[in-house]
Amino acid sequence: MEDYIVSARKYRPATFQSVVGQTALTATLKNAISTGKLANAYLFCGPRGVGKTTCARIFAKTINCEHPGPDGEACGQCESCRSFNEELRSYNVFELDAASNNSVEDIRNLTEQVRIPPMNGKYKVYVIDEVHMLSSAAFNAFLKTLEEPPKYAIFILATTEKHKIIPTILSRCQIYDFSRISNRDIVAHLQSVAEKEGVTAEQAALDIIAEKSDGGMRDALSIFDQVVSFTGGQVTYQKTIENLNVIDYDYYFRLTDMFLEKRIPDSMLLLNDILSKGFDASHLISGLMLHLRNLMVSRDACTLPLLQVSDEMRERYSKQAARCQPKFLFRALKICNDCDLNYRISKNKRLLVELALIQIAQADEDDDSHGRKPTRLKPIFKKNAAPQQAAPAPAKSQTAATPVEPKPATQVTPKPAATSAVPTFKGGVFTSIYGNGAGRPDQVHGRQTVKVIMQENDVPAKPLTEDLLQMRWTQFAAGLGRQDTPLKNRMVNCIPSMLSPDSFCVTAGNPMMAQEIESAKDRILAFIRNSFNNPSITMGINVDQSRGVELILTRDEQYARMKEESPALKELDRIFSLELR
Repeated sequence: MEDYIVSARKYRPATFQSVVGQTALTATLKNAISTGKLANAYLFCGPRGVGKTTCARIFAKTINCEHPGPDGEACGQCESCRSFNEELRSYNVFELDAASNNSVEDIRNLTEQVRIPPMNGKYKVYVIDEVHMLSSAAFNAFLKTLEEPPKYAIFILATTEKHKIIPTILSRCQIYDFSRISNRDIVAHLQSVAEKEGVTAEQAALDIIAEKSDGGMRDALSIFDQVVSFTGGQVTYQKTIENLNVIDYDYYFRLTDMFLEKRIPDSMLLLNDILSKGFDASHLISGLMLHLRNLMVSRDACTLPLLQVSDEMRERYSKQAARCQPKFLFRALKICNDCDLNYRISKNKRLLVELALIQIAQADEDDDSHGRKPTRLKPIFKKNAAPQQAAPAPAKSQTAATPVEPKPATQVTPKPAATSAVPTFKGGVFTSIYGNGAGRPDQVHGRQTVKVIMQENDVPAKPLTEDLLQMRWTQFAAGLGRQDTPLKNRMVNCIPSMLSPDSFCVTAGNPMMAQEIESAKDRILAFIRNSFNNPSITMGINVDQSRGVELILTRDEQYARMKEESPALKELDRIFSLELR
């Protein structure tokens, strides 16, 4: 049985022409070799697995080749090339790992070796990998040798973190920035490797591998070997996403369709399906952000080249992007980005993701399907409402008093009190902090309000269930504005539970959380009652301090807690009437 060699080593480039995705850099190095304009020191920097060390080895091999070709490549047949290919017999190329040899003593040993001229060939090449790991003292000890080395010595420094190298080292090197390899180049290289290995691979599967590698060819080849071992030489799309634990593209297309059609329950069921298969919710949000970004760049022919997918997938993106308005995509990306930032610190991660999905589904509710703003709802009066009589106009004077007939009866549209932002359920009229997608919001004390009118006994009451109750609770929290951010944070960390068909209870983690929810109890309860068309629903609030919920407190809340914990501070506040500034 032959010794197995991983693809990243077996198919490592041996010439400049075989280097993938770095055409400009390899052309510059070949021209420098052919013209004899070689620098004393080079700095190769860039992401992992893009060919820095490989290009350094090819460069060292080519400058010592005895019979270079007309294209600037090494011949591969001379004594110097053969010794380099055998690796162990090459006395002109030295590789140093700065991660494990980063002291002043290691650099001192290196400078002692530089004094010895090459036994054969023209140059001695020193490749120092991960050079940013050298200590400050080692960098300073290396400065003089790097600036004025012997004419036969060439240094090639390789690093993934260029910003950690001191400026005095950078000023002594020619700097080559290696870029990430495009997905198209990675897929083309993987196809050639698959043909040489006798592996059958689908185009969609190779696209997933290229995307997973994040622009690194070494990572792509390693993932390719892993998938080949899993599939037994038949690399398919389904087996690839199963092995790499990647969420199928189809989920994102289905979610977007649900958002556009405002099918919130279906989107939450799809989320549950994804989580039940073992995927992390953060992966779903990251993938959804990428999907929305691809939809955004698919809308314009100028940005279409930014979409690095197959032609079949490109066509699918174009069809769905035509249905999405730019405002919807921008708002959805902002919501996903906020969810991704808050995911790590959230105590209820699933609820956070569900809130994000609900907000995305309502991201374009300011516009209808034709781009026009919806008209404001007209009020609906109670049946058999008695008309109000207008008062007769007063006489102009006592001397010229003439009888004035009363004005005909008119119906007066009732208006909500300008000073009240608390919803009420009275006389068949319900005012909520926000509507269920109907009506145009008005501004009342900085809070969005919309009048929702319903007539008594026209719609039967809906049964109160655990799932629907939590969904309405989530919708209420999602609709809160920026001024109600503390309340939204409290509601995210509390989940209601049913007590009876007409009552439910909310468990808070501490008294401060319970107080915040108690202050908004009327608004919450009115929204729940209207959602189920049942004005007899009641809500209770309990405190369970064993939950230990960690909260983000405002300045006033922090000050209140400090006064509770410190009697002296509380006494000072009472005497001097202290205020926060």
